Amino acid sequence: MTENQTEVKKVDVVTLRSQLTKKNEQYILQLERSLKEAQVSKAKITSTLEEMLPVLVENQKKGLTARQLFGTVTQQTQSVLEGPKKDPTVKSPDWQIAVDGGLMVGGFFALIAGITLFLNPEQSEAMGVISLIMNFVVGGLALLALSKVTPDINQPKGKRGYIRYLVVSSLVMLAWLVLVMGTQLLIPISINYVFPAIVYLFIGSGSLVLKWYLKKTLDIRG
Repeated sequence: MTENQTEVKKVDVVTLRSQLTKKNEQYILQLERSLKEAQVSKAKITSTLEEMLPVLVENQKKGLTARQLFGTVTQQTQSVLEGPKKDPTVKSPDWQIAVDGGLMVGGFFALIAGITLFLNPEQSEAMGVISLIMNFVVGGLALLALSKVTPDINQPKGKRGYIRYLVVSSLVMLAWLVLVMGTQLLIPISINYVFPAIVYLFIGSGSLVLKWYLKKTLDIRG
């Protein structure tokens, strides 16, 4: 940014502040003080004012105050500290949805396999390692596919996509069953090795904990 551009922005802020009502100017002064006490950088304070002032000047003509537009000084300070919030209607990237779904499905089936083996160690049809991996991979892709065709209840009746969802979910489940069962039946046990029960329990619980952590950290939606 050039010095001239910086000057223009400063003049804009000063000009807009001069147009504020006394009540709104007092709000801005208190907000600046609050942000400084919160150790927000000068550049961030300036950019915050550059975003707020045009909105404030425009809406005060309609009788709206800064408090009505942005909440209390404390609330606005917290909003600046937290940064912009993610739009709840926007879905996360495909890879995040797939990883989240794969960890859930794979972890769930790993736990089932572990519990089953723990209760019946001699069973001969336990899930092998290749089948377990397929559950993670196919499960994630399956839930990603379903997220693409989730019915939209905000659409008029007949356009919400229930039939499409039913068809896709049926095909996905069939493909999932064929792939997972295929590895179980066709791949020899020497390759599709069966782990001890404790290993499945560890993998399952670890996967679900990781799913919870990633969902919370990345705010995965969709």
